[in-house]
Amino acid sequence: MQMIKVGPSGLNQLRESLSEAGLPCDDVSEPGLQFYHFEVDGNRVAYGGLEGSGPDLLLRSMIVSETRRGEGLGKAVLSELERHAISQGAIRLHLLTQSAAGFFAANGYELLDRREAPDVISRTAQFQHLCPASASYLRKTLKAPFRTESGLSKAE
Repeated sequence: MQMIKVGPSGLNQLRESLSEAGLPCDDVSEPGLQFYHFEVDGNRVAYGGLEGSGPDLLLRSMIVSETRRGEGLGKAVLSELERHAISQGAIRLHLLTQSAAGFFAANGYELLDRREAPDVISRTAQFQHLCPASASYLRKTLKAPFRTESGLSKAE
């Protein structure tokens, strides 16, 4: 699977895909947002994004093509986004979801009260007005890879 940054020319297709999935898309061109599309065998199968900088990032708008669901792509996309967040210095990923809390909980995310979100996350447009108050808030502490004596990379 390839992870490819969405550039300005791909924002309309991203907005369309998010809109079809019922996800917020009004702010996708705002500064501080990084969106990626994911390809398998040259076919676009998913989108996902990250917002912010520093130790706390917001996971944004992860969707897998309806025709490819059930193939394990969601977990693979999530893992790639987590690795990318770690490479940017993130320690925790936060997210809001209306319908996928079970998926994220099964992948190590903890369901929390929205009031527990740090200011840098609770001040985002997602928290302020794009996602309804009924959306579930989840957080995961990321584990950075480290090198063993043999040089192999493992998770802490």
